[in-house]
Amino acid sequence: MPKPAMGSTLFCWVVIWLLGAAGLGLGALVSQHPSKAICMNGTSVKIECRAMDFQAQTMFWYRQLPKQGLTLMVASSDNSSITYEQGFTRAKFPINHLNRTFSTLTVMSVHPADSGLYFCSASDTVLGRSQRPKQDPLQQPPLSHPTKPLEPCGRRCRERKTTASL
Repeated sequence: MPKPAMGSTLFCWVVIWLLGAAGLGLGALVSQHPSKAICMNGTSVKIECRAMDFQAQTMFWYRQLPKQGLTLMVASSDNSSITYEQGFTRAKFPINHLNRTFSTLTVMSVHPADSGLYFCSASDTVLGRSQRPKQDPLQQPPLSHPTKPLEPCGRRCRERKTTASL
């Protein structure tokens, strides 16, 4: 394999794809800018997210690496509460949630491992103290009157014949 010429520099490019001009599907609409970024190794890229026509209490940022599912990176609420998920740090992925319609995510010092799809989403729901969505299991409502447990049927049920007519 030939050696590179003296003084030549090898650049590593990182591709960051973003959700297009507007969110997909029904419900609240968000837009991201830029729609695509190709970055030189070691540089940083800032992604803007804007909630359209509604006030977002909480903004979420997700990343999807090639051949993988979406991963929640960070959630922020407009009261300045920011929660990073495991594996994501403020140093690498600082965010700003400037107001209820605008947030930015910066990917610092990009490397090839950062290549992927980056998405934002917005919610007008305020998260609880843990800053994580939570679903409680369904619980049966209390009975308005006590019930007597059913007794085993036994032999008398088997002997009884039932007819039905229409």
